[in-house]
Amino acid sequence: MILVAMLFPVFMAFAYPASYVSAMHQPVPHHMEVEVIGTSDSTQQLACQVAAQGGDALDVSTVADAPTAREDVMDRETRAAFDPSDGKLYVATAGGRQAKAAAQSVFQQVAQQVGVPLAVQDLKKPAPKDTLGIAYMYVMTACVTAGYVTSTMLGNLGKGMRLRSRLGLIGMLSVVAAVLTVGVTWGFYGVYDAHLVTAGLVAMAAYFTAAVFQLGVGGLLGQAATIVGITVFVILGIPASGIATSPDMMPGFFQVTHRMMPTGAIGELLQRVIYFDGHGVGPWILLLATWLMLGAGLLWLGSLRSPHPGEDRGVIADQVDHARKHPDEPLLTAYDSHDSDDDDAARPARGRHRAQEVKHA
Repeated sequence: MILVAMLFPVFMAFAYPASYVSAMHQPVPHHMEVEVIGTSDSTQQLACQVAAQGGDALDVSTVADAPTAREDVMDRETRAAFDPSDGKLYVATAGGRQAKAAAQSVFQQVAQQVGVPLAVQDLKKPAPKDTLGIAYMYVMTACVTAGYVTSTMLGNLGKGMRLRSRLGLIGMLSVVAAVLTVGVTWGFYGVYDAHLVTAGLVAMAAYFTAAVFQLGVGGLLGQAATIVGITVFVILGIPASGIATSPDMMPGFFQVTHRMMPTGAIGELLQRVIYFDGHGVGPWILLLATWLMLGAGLLWLGSLRSPHPGEDRGVIADQVDHARKHPDEPLLTAYDSHDSDDDDAARPARGRHRAQEVKHA
């Protein structure tokens, strides 16, 4: 049993570097979306030339004018937009420093070919106290980690709690976790100065979703659910969030997991809420809601294994029910209040009955 248990730390020692190093050790563009501004034939030819030179690294399209290009950058529909007429390159560093640097490197060469000086226009910079532009990653990490740890502890220590009591406790703690995480980030350190309430709602949803999903997995897999939770929310989840390394700067596997994992949705929601006024949050809200519904479905499947759906009765509760159904068995006999009203003639009978129980025992 000890050897089997040691497989878990061995798994952690392998899985952490295998995931994190694979995702972050060499960030290069993979199908990064960029735009070339203009509608002329020469602009179309330039876009085709950039696409041919970039290969799989770039997905190049054209856009009619500069205002539309700036809007696309701020809506997170493209990483960068280049105007060959004046050499302006529109980027948003708050969307990912590595992606911005990669786009700048690409269009520096394009500007030299066109014969114009490159002028970078950063439409959205990180907050002054968020130099790397990733401080909100720790809000996400804190909430999802606390969420699955809560459900893991409830699975071990709260076996006698009803399901609705567990969910009520998780709901209350999700509010507490959101207040604490945004309180530290916004209040104590003052990293951000806006969108406090909206970011707090995202943090609360992150905690609640992680806790419900983990609770559902725990009801089906028991102790093995710990590995599932760590894998989903930490080992794969943090790289797939796309915060430390932009999604289009990671290998294809992590680009896919970014669009599928709950942490990908949480990372996108926090980034778009804090820096981009909530543009394009709809699909990511839907993804996070899907994981919440998946957790609810797992809870329902787990309830089918119990004769009393929605309730984890526990060993003690089962023993009490057994004692009530079989009062003649010597199992810590419970006395009802009406026993004191029995007449004296019944007391000798009870005495003989107890003596028989002792003898039997």
